Amino acid sequence: MSKKYALIGVEGNHDQAFVEKILRKLLGFNRFNGKVSELDPFWRKFIPVYPKNGKLYARLDMPSILVKDELSVAIYAGEGSKLVTNLKDKLSNIDRDRISAFAIIADADRKSPIDIARNYQKGLQEYFPNFPDRPGTISRETPRSGIYILPDNSKEGVLETLLRRCGEIAYPTYLEQAENYLNSFSEAEIKKLKWKPFDHEKSLIATVVSILKPGKTNTTSISDNHWVSEKTYAAITELQELVDFLTTLLGIEANIKSG
Repeated sequence: MSKKYALIGVEGNHDQAFVEKILRKLLGFNRFNGKVSELDPFWRKFIPVYPKNGKLYARLDMPSILVKDELSVAIYAGEGSKLVTNLKDKLSNIDRDRISAFAIIADADRKSPIDIARNYQKGLQEYFPNFPDRPGTISRETPRSGIYILPDNSKEGVLETLLRRCGEIAYPTYLEQAENYLNSFSEAEIKKLKWKPFDHEKSLIATVVSILKPGKTNTTSISDNHWVSEKTYAAITELQELVDFLTTLLGIEANIKSG
């Protein structure tokens, strides 16, 4: 069986960790060990050059790479609004004919998911002419391509909106206590802090993370804790829909155990 390659673009490191955890925990993928000598040659063009763009403090954008049987998947975090630009830079340097599947997973934020999907379609059609312009849709043309807008392809929201739902199942007590703490802040205090839309959800998740992994990042908690698990998958429709999207995109079966 010949090797297949799939590329998934996400906006940030939290999204990268979340999708990686789904692939590892629910879909049976194994994480690449990080040794340069064992990296599949196909992904070598993705190795970042340090210092990035001459900036010593810029975060290096090495994708997460996972493998299952003959399928190798790279999850590339492209710095939010720079995702399309950064992806184009990478795509121009690899053999795209060897890519069997490509997708974007992005936040809706305060925008319409359909508008976001259309913007990505316009930005990427040069490389993927059949890339769909509707959220949650996968084109079956070769290569398969799709776009998923968090939290559920229809509502406003961000990754933390979905993580909150996961936390209600995985960590209900901690989530309730964190919610009570955040609700103790007055409207005047919130205004002074200049919170943006969905900063409450982001602060809520960060508060629970600080309990589960004191001193660690959200990325570490998403990777190590039980935000994504068989239990949360069984209870949360939005997570099931994202898993269905990924299995269809990658052409694999889920076979997820319950409980």
